[in-house]
Parts: sequence; structure tokens; C-alpha cells
Amino acid sequence: MFDTKIVLLRSQDIFSDSRVIKYEKWYKKNGIAYRIVGWDRKRQNLTRENTDYYTGIAGFQQGARGIAGRIKWDLFLLRYLFKHLKEYKVIHACDFDTVLPALLMKFFGKKVIFDIFDWFSDEVKTGIWFIDSLINFLEKTSVKLADLVIICEKGRLEQMKITPHKYLIIPNMPFFCNKVDTSRKDIDDHHREIRLVYVGGLVENRGLNELIDVIALFPYIKLIIAGYGSEAITDNISEHAKLCDNINFLGKVSYEKALMLMQDADILYAMYYLDNPNHRFAAPNKFYESILLRKPIITTKNTLVGNMVKENHSGFVIDEGKESLMNFFSSLTLDEIHNITNMMTPYAEFVEHVKLQLKKYNSFIFY
Repeated sequence: MFDTKIVLLRSQDIFSDSRVIKYEKWYKKNGIAYRIVGWDRKRQNLTRENTDYYTGIAGFQQGARGIAGRIKWDLFLLRYLFKHLKEYKVIHACDFDTVLPALLMKFFGKKVIFDIFDWFSDEVKTGIWFIDSLINFLEKTSVKLADLVIICEKGRLEQMKITPHKYLIIPNMPFFCNKVDTSRKDIDDHHREIRLVYVGGLVENRGLNELIDVIALFPYIKLIIAGYGSEAITDNISEHAKLCDNINFLGKVSYEKALMLMQDADILYAMYYLDNPNHRFAAPNKFYESILLRKPIITTKNTLVGNMVKENHSGFVIDEGKESLMNFFSSLTLDEIHNITNMMTPYAEFVEHVKLQLKKYNSFIFY
């Protein structure tokens, strides 16, 4: 038995899930009793504070092959929520693969928050039309039935093609992190490498394979990659790191470590290829982290994040593909990076909106 006000459901290991960790810090700061349920996909016997795990073995981005695993995950959540029925009042369901069991608990007087990290119908395609259509129908129905919906940016509504009756916009901002030193160190920029950092999912549609092929040709650019995901991409990055002195692969890191890596960077990588429909409306942490840390970002044309980068003068917006990356890095200089840094919108301009949204979030939990 545990004493809790809210239970948060997320189909990840939690350790490297920056958005969930931000909510956890918010609960602690505001004295909100909580429990988190995550998924230990590699059965590593994960343990962390106030967290319980499902231990069904599963990979990432499995398409139709992952359906059985997700059904088992949802059945686990259903049993878990029934077992602890008297011990929580609010369920915070992160993404579609946790929301259906949560919605069933409404019959027992529980309030349900549906937090849309990614629009599942576009992110997870099985290639079987009637299954994909059913998922889209159920996801939209979940939006209608949830007591509160949270989205990362207003542009997500265009993708969803449905407007929730009650929703909050809570961006992927690092608004709980400790104060960081964003001042430039006194270094002779003309005699050092450019430090490029990517921290995130090692998944398809991010241009990571193209990136490491290109960076191998520019010895004066130091690439640091951290994250986890696709085994094929992970293996490819590991092999390049062994062969190229200017590529360093760190594997999975904590969010605090991720911020430290980005703080030491000159420029951040955040390409979102458009063959994944979700990427057109992606609202990544990296945009706000770049603003906070005063680090320009490289991202993709014709995307929500690309438009945000342009509006806030916070980086470089380019076409996807190896040729575009080659052309970009061929002309990139530290002076150009520093010029962008000086034009960035101040981070403080984003903070007040988030504070207001989080107050509304608290009100929903307590009343």
C-alpha cells in the first residue's frame, strides 16, 4: 500500500524521461503525494524512488510486432490500478499506450489526465490499415473522455484534428533544473574544435546515421552523442565512435548529465525527418534547452520546431538529408554560432506562461 494523490503512467524506464522527471520534481516541490509506473523493457531489475515497473521484455518502434506487448502492458496497468484503487484520486496517463486503462477507472470516480507527449496514431504505424484506423479512433475518443488533456504546443491541435473540452499547454521546458552557468569561457575560438551534441532517442527519422557519416569527414567538429533506442542505430554509432576520434558515444545518461553535456556544447543537433508525420508537430525539449543554455540548435525546415527556431532566432533551419548536412557543416564557423547566441530570445519570456499552466495543473489535482 502507498499513500498517494496521483499516479503517473509512462511506458519508459523513467530514468531518462525528462518530461516525467520534471513532473516528479514538481510533485515534490508542491507536496503532492505520487507514484510512477514505468516499463522495464530489458528486464534490468530497475529500481527508483516511488516507482513500480512492468517487466515485460520489449523493444522500441516495433510496429505491428509490438501490438501483443502493448496489450500485455495495458493489462498490467489495469491490474495495477485495480489493486491500488483506494490509494489514488488522479491518474496522469502519458500517451495513448497508457490512457485506456486509466479511462476505465473513471467508473470508480478517478480523474484522468491525458498527457500527449506524441500523437500515437502518427508515431506508431503498424502498416495494417484497419488497426491504424482503430488506434486513431480510440486516441481521439480518449481525448474526448479525459477530464484534462495536456499538450506540449498549441500547434499539436492541428495534428490531432480534435480540440479537447479542457486542455493545458505545458511546453517541454527544463523549468525545474538548477541554475546553469551560460557564460562563455575565455577560449581562443580560432584554435579549437566545434562541439556538437545530440542527446535523445536513437531512433529512425532523426538523421543520425547520416550525421555520423558526415561528421567523420570534419575532424575539427567534435560530436558527442548520448541516448538509447534502436539497436541497429546504436551499433552503427558505436562502430563510428571506435573508428573516428571526433565522435564520442556515451550511451544512456541521466537528464542532469544531459544538461551538462549540452551546456558544454557549441551547438545542438535536433533534426526531425518528415517521413514520420509526428515530426512536423514535434515539440522537443531541445528547443527550450537550447534557449535556456544559450546554445544554437540545428533543426528541420517545415516543422513546428523549425518555425519556433526562426521566430526566436535560436539556431539553424535546414533541409533533411546527408547533402544538406554536408553543405551546412562545410560553412559552419564558431563566429556564426556566437552571432546566433547573441540574438536568441531570453528564456525568461517563456517562463511566466508555464507557471500559469502549472498552477492550473495543481488546481485540477487538488480540487
